[in-house]
Amino acid sequence: MSTEAPLAPREWIGSDEFPWPAASSLGEGDLIIACYCVVDVQSLTTRHQKPYLKLQLTDCFGPIEARVWEDASRIETIALPGAFVGVRGRVEIFNGMRQIRVERLDALRVEIDDLDLFMPRSPRDPIAMARELDELIYSVQDKPLRALLLRLLGSETATGRAFRRAPAAKFNHHAYVGGLLEHTLSVTKIADSSARHYGPEVDRDLLITGALLHDLGKIDEIGLEAGFPYTPRGKLLGHILIGLERVAFEGREIEDLSADRLDLVLHLIASHQGKYEWQSPREPRILEAVLLHHADDLDAKMQLALDLTRGVDTGWTDYSRNLGGELLRHRSVEEMKVLRDAAREEIPPPAGPPPSERPAARRRSASGEPDRPERRPPAGREESAALTFDLFDP
Repeated sequence: MSTEAPLAPREWIGSDEFPWPAASSLGEGDLIIACYCVVDVQSLTTRHQKPYLKLQLTDCFGPIEARVWEDASRIETIALPGAFVGVRGRVEIFNGMRQIRVERLDALRVEIDDLDLFMPRSPRDPIAMARELDELIYSVQDKPLRALLLRLLGSETATGRAFRRAPAAKFNHHAYVGGLLEHTLSVTKIADSSARHYGPEVDRDLLITGALLHDLGKIDEIGLEAGFPYTPRGKLLGHILIGLERVAFEGREIEDLSADRLDLVLHLIASHQGKYEWQSPREPRILEAVLLHHADDLDAKMQLALDLTRGVDTGWTDYSRNLGGELLRHRSVEEMKVLRDAAREEIPPPAGPPPSERPAARRRSASGEPDRPERRPPAGREESAALTFDLFDP
């Protein structure tokens, strides 16, 4: 372990590969030289009372666990939650999960321009996602509900800007910058298809409004910084209560939105996790709430499964605690690329809202941007061509 002044990530990596590869792309026994943010540290002992450290680390590819078996007491003074560290070690497979056996760990000096290296982001294009969000908002024909959505999710509002950048979770599904928007769009599209399938007994405008707002509280629950820590307010209240508060406040400011109609929107938010044991304040009691809960649960589980299968070319994945086992990827990465390319050629782009109603696009010149190294996504994940929003805008 070095006692010199901390180096920047590029300096610490030296002549080795920069940016470093995703741990998920390496096999058992492979050497990994990479930089991480420390999310959590546990000081434990073996059966023979030898101290060791269990680390939860994260980088732009997502979380990875690590173990420190040698010199644990000294490294514990460096590997503090929130600290940035350089790690040299070997990839191991334990209980079907990858982890790093640490051989060396050094403190790093990380400036704001390097934070992208430690914050995973959505593989989807943020401009395309923002356009889809606008299209869904303007598809709501109920004008008071549309006004509510624009007050909370409009691109010129503070909550709308935060919503477009926020992660959907600290771990598990969509735990990356832009993950909340990606998850919300997916849930809303599933809900929209369900509404069309079941017909006029389902209030589509109400369902779409609830789907777009169901996780709004996450913009205050999870911090937009490396490791995506829970905020004090998030720990005390959770995203459902925070979201209910925000939506209720804005809804009461809309003159034409009746109290009864607003209560239906609030019920969708309050019940979207479905069960009391899943920290849902209410269980679904209207048709739209039943559909929203299952759309939300489906998208979360499917994203876990997709992330798991994208870690292999073909064959069996690592073990997943959340899914209760391994999954078989029976189509190769190359085969899926061919299928995706064919699908893109066949599906025309959506029309979107009328030009007169479409919000003005906010563009930013590429000049003056810091020179950041290109990052490689894990196998099977497509990277957006560019980020056009500032992660650190106030």
